[in-house]
Amino acid sequence: MAELPRLCLLLLFAGQPPALTATPEGLRVRQYPPSLSVMRGETATLSCHFEVESLKYGVQWFKMKSEKQLIAKSARQSVVEKNSTSSLVITEVTPEDSGWYYCEVNVLQKEPEWGNGTELVVLAPPSAPRIYLQIPPDPQTGRWALLCLTGGFRPSKLTLTWTYQSTTVNIDHLSVTNCTLPGSNLSEHPADGALLSSDWLLDSPPPSRPQCFQVMDNGSQEVFLFSVFVLPMKQSLDTGITFTCGVQDHPAMSTALTASFTWDASPNELILQLNILKMCFLSAMTVVLLLEAAKHFCLQGK
Repeated sequence: MAELPRLCLLLLFAGQPPALTATPEGLRVRQYPPSLSVMRGETATLSCHFEVESLKYGVQWFKMKSEKQLIAKSARQSVVEKNSTSSLVITEVTPEDSGWYYCEVNVLQKEPEWGNGTELVVLAPPSAPRIYLQIPPDPQTGRWALLCLTGGFRPSKLTLTWTYQSTTVNIDHLSVTNCTLPGSNLSEHPADGALLSSDWLLDSPPPSRPQCFQVMDNGSQEVFLFSVFVLPMKQSLDTGITFTCGVQDHPAMSTALTASFTWDASPNELILQLNILKMCFLSAMTVVLLLEAAKHFCLQGK
């Protein structure tokens, strides 16, 4: 029974908010929340509560990188102080605002005291996935492939999956590789904005097996992830198969994002359609060249 009062005290203190950081000089500083996740474009409010015995004090906010960086007042960043609480307000947050923030309370003729810090995590959802059909140089004998691309997400935590279905054929033999960030099944490309163009995706030779690649755009510093889904030889790929690329498992998402591609024509029919389009394009260019030549001839005749 003697242990009962001690147990009650422990339960009582367990329900209390975190204690302030006590100092020998009578200064107490506490920051809250310890971690804050905010969607890109929203407003983040970081608070610092302090107790001081002197009326002569000042509060500053810092962001920690390689060294402490003073937060200066700007159009997006402001500090509001009220009732022994200082709040750092950051509007229209960007992924670059992510990091650790500390408040520093300075009392005249005393050492400054720091709060326990708040980690700001700015979330940016991934873009809706896009699927590209990659046609080999030799459509008859080469390997066709599908490419799924998503990007613009922060942090780098994401899963990209492939699924497929058909009511007319069994396609369980297709090889699928799912991409997961962070993970070890990725290949790194050099950081080059040209890698993100659809021309590069369509013109590059497809790999011999499914692959996942992570790239970064030098201009926007955004991370992109794409997966190459290698299709079987054209002779074994029937019409009516729907391939779906899904993006999921990102902290800024509540539901998965998907994109689908349906193989509506058999490879021979698709190649025929591509050849017809190519012939139409060449014919149109020939007509334009003939008209230009006739116009030039008429002008010379005058």
